[in-house]
Amino acid sequence: MEKTKAADEFEQCKKQIKITVEDLINNANLAEAKKLIEEYQSIVKNDNDVEIFLMKARIRAAERPNTCEVIVTNTDNQTAPQPGENIYSARNNVAFSLGNSDAPLVSIVALGYNNLEKHTKTCIECILKYTTNIDYELILVDNGSADATFEYFKSVPHPNKKIVRVTKNIGAFYGANSGMKLASGNYVVGVSNDIYVTKNWLVNMLKCAMSDERIGMVVPVSDNVSNLQSVNLNFTDFNDMQKKAAAFNISDARKWHERLRLIPPTALFSKACLDMVGIQDYGFFHDFADDDLTFRVRRAGYKAILCKDVFVQHAGHTIMKNPEEYKQSLAKGRITFKNKYYGLDAWDDVNNYETTMMSYITGKKIFESKIPNILGIDVSCGTPLLEIKNSLRDKGIFNVRLSAFSAEAKYWLDLKTICDGQVAVDRTEYISEYFRQEKFDYILLGKPINTYRHPYLLLEQLLQVLEGDGQLLLKLRNTYDIGTLFRITGVDIATDSSIIHHISLDEFNRRLQYYGCCAKDIVAEPHPIDKNMKKMLDSISFNTEEAYLKAAAKDYILNIGKKA
Repeated sequence: MEKTKAADEFEQCKKQIKITVEDLINNANLAEAKKLIEEYQSIVKNDNDVEIFLMKARIRAAERPNTCEVIVTNTDNQTAPQPGENIYSARNNVAFSLGNSDAPLVSIVALGYNNLEKHTKTCIECILKYTTNIDYELILVDNGSADATFEYFKSVPHPNKKIVRVTKNIGAFYGANSGMKLASGNYVVGVSNDIYVTKNWLVNMLKCAMSDERIGMVVPVSDNVSNLQSVNLNFTDFNDMQKKAAAFNISDARKWHERLRLIPPTALFSKACLDMVGIQDYGFFHDFADDDLTFRVRRAGYKAILCKDVFVQHAGHTIMKNPEEYKQSLAKGRITFKNKYYGLDAWDDVNNYETTMMSYITGKKIFESKIPNILGIDVSCGTPLLEIKNSLRDKGIFNVRLSAFSAEAKYWLDLKTICDGQVAVDRTEYISEYFRQEKFDYILLGKPINTYRHPYLLLEQLLQVLEGDGQLLLKLRNTYDIGTLFRITGVDIATDSSIIHHISLDEFNRRLQYYGCCAKDIVAEPHPIDKNMKKMLDSISFNTEEAYLKAAAKDYILNIGKKA
């Protein structure tokens, strides 16, 4: 009873203080009002009090001098944008009308922070030397450097130059945003000071970007970058790198690979795309901002392209973060991404490149007269589908049709961003209900077939919609591996035990023959072998090397076709 009374009195006291503050503000006694608010907050310790927040805002407004600034926007020489034939041309028309009529084709935003002699000078010299025959403005951002970066930027010889000086470094995002906001070109490129561009870098990326109005983001390959974007040119020094990059940077449309996710050493964006998606989600204070940006690009209707005919050097990759801090930053960023995208994981749901399966993709002569039809089942956000598309592009087959089926609804939207065919979500038993009228040249099953409730029913359904000369690519989880052996003996090791059906490779091959098919290629993919698993494997006396490899195999990859 006494606690309730005390609480009521405390609430009454708070209410009275707020009334007093309100009176002080109304009587222009702002200093006393601010003092009382500070005392109130020191007692209450509640930063989320909306009434106090609004009072503090009123005090700031009262302290602010009265101003009236007239801003004139001269549109005398501009014309109203046209609707356009589709959403992309409409966006481009509006983006063009919002800019200056004499805007450059490209805005290059170069971000520098210290390391003037180590990186920045070389970075800018490369931009000036290797960005030729292109109309571009150069926006140089000194992001709070303590060295002579600002003075150097003033000396850089370029006829269309802007310099941004950030007085104190409060993060790379602040400097980058400061420069990007000034960009007026139809395309915008961001370059950090540890990136060394190379001959034909920009012209090749522009050729890619301008080949399709749906392309919003273009990223080159580099050295020591993750996400299967790294290329090793085996150079010995800077001059050798530039020489080998010049030979490497030959424009080739076959090397423009569409991706779900990109890690950009540098990136080119269409201005319209950047206007639609924004520069950075401020919530990604930790890692995964690049992953988020690529997702926003795609979900705005654009394509993100890895331009594999352009190499730039990432010279600063050896600057390592504190390992523990880096680990924590990755963990926090990964959680942020998953929370934003309703359960999607930036790694597990996107990095399923299925490189072994891709090695079996063939480009058939029949595609000279038809568009390849491709179906992916349970391929998460769709990376395997794009990799089949990219494999065919490598072979000069540019037009394909992608369709997808997933048992999980959370993948539907991202699959729709890459598929022009049907995207269905249902239980796998009903696949044939959606695709019975179609035939596919390539079918890829993302999960091991013996993890499904009815594996042979699923196999039969897939073979029914497979073209006569088509390829079915799938995995068979090895249920006779080292994990099974040790679990039988009561020892649990870290292997996937979510198997519904124990199906041997021989048994599965017999079932394929029953359906008039065969596995044209079979390869074993091993478990990731850590020290404990290697120790256990070495403790067993295998009769043959083949027996050892079978025990170490996690999955069998099968390339299945119908018998002639």
